[in-house]
Amino acid sequence: MLKNILLSGLLCTFLSAQSFDDFLQEAVVYSPYLHASSLNLEQAEQEGSALRRYSNPSLELEYSNFSPEIGESDNGYRVNVSQAIRLWGVGSDKDKLSIFMSESAKANFLSKKAMFTRDISLAFTLYSQKKMLLDLGNEELQIAKTIHNISKARYETGTISRGIMLQAQVAYKLIEISNNTLSLLSEQSYYQLLKFAGINEQRELETPYVFNVVPSKGDNPEILKLEALGKKALAEAQVNSNAVEWVNLFGEFESEPEQDVARIGLNIPLAIFNSKSQERIISSLEAKKSELLVINENTKLSIERKKLDSQREQLEVLKSQNENILSTEEELLGMFQEGYKIANIKLLELQDIKNKMIETKENLIQIQTSLDQNTIYINYLQGTYND
Repeated sequence: MLKNILLSGLLCTFLSAQSFDDFLQEAVVYSPYLHASSLNLEQAEQEGSALRRYSNPSLELEYSNFSPEIGESDNGYRVNVSQAIRLWGVGSDKDKLSIFMSESAKANFLSKKAMFTRDISLAFTLYSQKKMLLDLGNEELQIAKTIHNISKARYETGTISRGIMLQAQVAYKLIEISNNTLSLLSEQSYYQLLKFAGINEQRELETPYVFNVVPSKGDNPEILKLEALGKKALAEAQVNSNAVEWVNLFGEFESEPEQDVARIGLNIPLAIFNSKSQERIISSLEAKKSELLVINENTKLSIERKKLDSQREQLEVLKSQNENILSTEEELLGMFQEGYKIANIKLLELQDIKNKMIETKENLIQIQTSLDQNTIYINYLQGTYND
């Protein structure tokens, strides 16, 4: 008995539908695309470490043979060790650049993650829409079946002609065919969603899911990315302001037949032909470009937000209007079905009110999809998906 209860519990767990929140979290955690993008974070850290590292010391070994015109020949040697020494201030500039390289990589990853969350949410709204339309198609099929059954009963009692009965039958069959198409479209959007999420295994998803605007203290991911690029460019300009970054400290010992010589000194590069002026200008221009792009992006986002807010208000009005119409149409449909049973209503009148009710419900599904997509875009714009 206990074994059967456990098996039943496991089966229910396996068959239970997955919420969109859980599906999204799974997609974010296991997405190969995001995993590949996250490698840029480690890459930026390694590049920063490579930027800060010291050069290797160098060693010179030299052997000499002295052959005087008179006397015996003799041997000598020379050993030279040199090490590049970073000048004061250069190290801190490179440390800052390394930090901004990592921050830029992080901002770029968060931007990709936010776009991934936005796009997979939009893909889910399309799947949910197709699923709701299929459910509505099944509802319409049941209504058409009821009308067809009433027509058959009236034909058998002789209150309507065979032609009218066949019209009801054809309408029923056409809806059945339409539902097969809706089923195919729903399946296609389902697999498209799994493909985008990078999930191989099939699972049942809960629908519908209503998206809500979530307040965010963050900023738009594109803005954050551009700002990070600007800071990185300024740090590069600061590094390039050091025309000379290194001096070479060397020590040398030379042994000759008649004397030993020890030397120590500095090899100082002279910034005459290469002062990195072009690199400084390029980095400064890149920083200025990022600054201007941030201004441009903020302007675009402001206009886009106004558009989305206006669209949302209109959609809410349309939703309310269609819901009011739907309640009347549902009442009429019930009355017309009863009237058709007792021959007070014609088939065409009944079919017409049924079609109008289905059309209103289709409009509501479309409006809800548009509202959900509007919500997703608002959440993306205001940085809700940055976490």
